[in-house]
Amino acid sequence: MMKYFILFFIIATISGCSVKVNAAPILFNLHTRSIQSPQAGTSPITENGPPQPTEVPSSVPIFYYNQTIDHFGKNSGNFLQRYYVNSTFYKEGGPIFLHTPGESGIDPMITTSSFVSQLAASFNGMLINIEHRFYGDSYPPINDLSTPNMKFLTIDQALSDFANFIKFPPNELNITTNSKWVMVGGSYAGNLATWMREKFPNLVSAAYASSAPIEAKLDFFEFDQRVAKALPCAQNISDAFKFVFDPILLSGNETAILELKQQFGLEMLQDDKDFASAISHPTASIVQSYVPPQSPDLPDAILSVCAPFTQAPSSPETSAFIYIEGVKSFLNLTGTITPEDKLAKFATTSISTKEKNDLAPYTYQYCNELGYYQTFPKSSPISTRSQIVDVDYYQGQCDFVFPGIIPSPTIKETNNKFGGFNGKFSKTVFVNGDIDPWTALTVSSESANPKVENGTIFVIKGGSHVSEFAPPSPSDSDSLKEARIFVFNTLSKWL
Repeated sequence: MMKYFILFFIIATISGCSVKVNAAPILFNLHTRSIQSPQAGTSPITENGPPQPTEVPSSVPIFYYNQTIDHFGKNSGNFLQRYYVNSTFYKEGGPIFLHTPGESGIDPMITTSSFVSQLAASFNGMLINIEHRFYGDSYPPINDLSTPNMKFLTIDQALSDFANFIKFPPNELNITTNSKWVMVGGSYAGNLATWMREKFPNLVSAAYASSAPIEAKLDFFEFDQRVAKALPCAQNISDAFKFVFDPILLSGNETAILELKQQFGLEMLQDDKDFASAISHPTASIVQSYVPPQSPDLPDAILSVCAPFTQAPSSPETSAFIYIEGVKSFLNLTGTITPEDKLAKFATTSISTKEKNDLAPYTYQYCNELGYYQTFPKSSPISTRSQIVDVDYYQGQCDFVFPGIIPSPTIKETNNKFGGFNGKFSKTVFVNGDIDPWTALTVSSESANPKVENGTIFVIKGGSHVSEFAPPSPSDSDSLKEARIFVFNTLSKWL
């Protein structure tokens, strides 16, 4: 195994030779726009688009709804389901926009300072931001998140929560019976929006789904394929994994593997697959959260990733060095600095079921009904992910975190129940991003054959995951502006 020590000597000393890698530290220089409140008195997005509110509430009240624990059993009791309300621009009879964040707790920002809040305001509507069961503060009375206690965390139970809320809205909201309800969500919550409209058409008049992966899938290798397609330097990164990182990880040489982990500053990750997943994460994260620069003076996140590779001779060893430096920069920029931070973010053993948190419930959901295992694409010549990140890795996580859970997610049942790629979606407006890795599982996928009305799907050029939910900005791309107008005009037909 001497070749590995020679290899790392080469990698470690590249910066001292004539190869220029000065740009390496800016690799993964993640540029994202912070969501800010729209300015008072701003003009409409366009003459045909939704106007921006002239006033924005600085805070919104928190409410709790007395929700049924088990909608399909008897006498199961109740739990408190948390929600925010923004009724600043509501007029009697206006539509009610019911938004859920899905796999996270509710955030007041979406309620007051987002495109969704502006959309509700433009229709003189009310926006309710409601928490999904088992996330945030909306838990049934359980002591921990052990496998037996998760039995009420299902898609059907969650949909029934929202239906129950619509059928029996809180009296203090003073919602009139003639108000139409619009279900809104992004990502997994976008699925919920489409499924609410199809399962409860008598309750939900329309739905708006952003970046909704409506097809449940076990081996989601297409995610990595789309990440690679979005990166001009994907070949360089692929070479680093194929010829440097993976040969070491598959060698069985514990000393060489430890040295590799130390190069990345991730030696605390004892499980090799956790480590492989961790070093595969940054590029996927950057592509998924990509926002085009808001001015020529700001860096482009994807071009920043690839710039260092163009400034050095092309070889797997050089690419490996640049990638290592980039991952370390990314971890620092995202606040993943201490060993404790890194363990909490990447180690399977850190997924806690002892106390309430958002990670364990979502892990349970993909282990139980959704899949979405982001794996190495075996058939692709280029990949930005380690080949040891496979289905068995994710299933091993499921078995470790939730002992006794079903052997594999019920993918077929989920797709049969809700339609998947072949679903029938009425009065639902879909928006997806053309570089979003999740688009491979949406209605915009080449594999999808959904039954939808004409003119209800919009794909944002240069858009990624739930791009248009951020508040409108004058510097947004033309396609992003068009997407928001499209949503407004499409919903106008139904409201």
